[in-house]
Amino acid sequence: MLALAACAPLQPEVRPVSSAVDPALMAASELRIAASALQSGDLEVARSLYTELSRSHPGQTDVWLGLGDAHFLGANYEAARAAYSRAEALDPDLPEAQLALARVDVRVRHLDEAQARYRRVLAQTPDSPVALAGLGVTQDLSGRHDDAQNTYRKGLSAHPDDEVLRTNLGLSLALSGKARDAVNTLLGHDGVANGLPQRRDNLALAYGLLGRDDAAENILLSYQPRGQVQDNLEFYRYLREHLK
Repeated sequence: MLALAACAPLQPEVRPVSSAVDPALMAASELRIAASALQSGDLEVARSLYTELSRSHPGQTDVWLGLGDAHFLGANYEAARAAYSRAEALDPDLPEAQLALARVDVRVRHLDEAQARYRRVLAQTPDSPVALAGLGVTQDLSGRHDDAQNTYRKGLSAHPDDEVLRTNLGLSLALSGKARDAVNTLLGHDGVANGLPQRRDNLALAYGLLGRDDAAENILLSYQPRGQVQDNLEFYRYLREHLK
């Protein structure tokens, strides 16, 4: 459940093309076309384009990162790892490669390896919100909820408007028996109307764990059919009994 509801680092963000890319490659627009296919969800086309680019431009880190993202989104995690590792070999200090490899490690539950990679990024950029969110997720998945919450709070002290950190903190609080704190965290100062979908989902969960089925139901009914809402409310009741 935590892996499904937490926001980071479980999905890659399609990255813009680096300004350092080979001018001939940029002129052909091949990398932009591949990135566009990935952004639109056409994974087969994206994989094909990035594979061709990896043969014609094997020295470009953006190519290997894009190929890794295409494999990752297709749940081919070992192929993603191989592509990201090629990017890492080209530039061992590239944060994007470290974060991408950590994301794979989280997916396959190599949590110690993922934590080491997040800490490597944080050694270079101590306030990286992506690395802090990812490290917090690995700590939550390892059952170290207090450590995870401290990590999220550290990130929020530097980035108070970061939706991923706030959403992950709220979920961690809810699942560690601090549902009231979770509600306050997820509501924040701006409510959830314009927040990430996971923030809204986690707020409903927190209300459910508090026994506030009415508040949870009102949130859920704004975007779910009534039958699904009732299933979720039943699930919250189950969790209330088993998280005591």
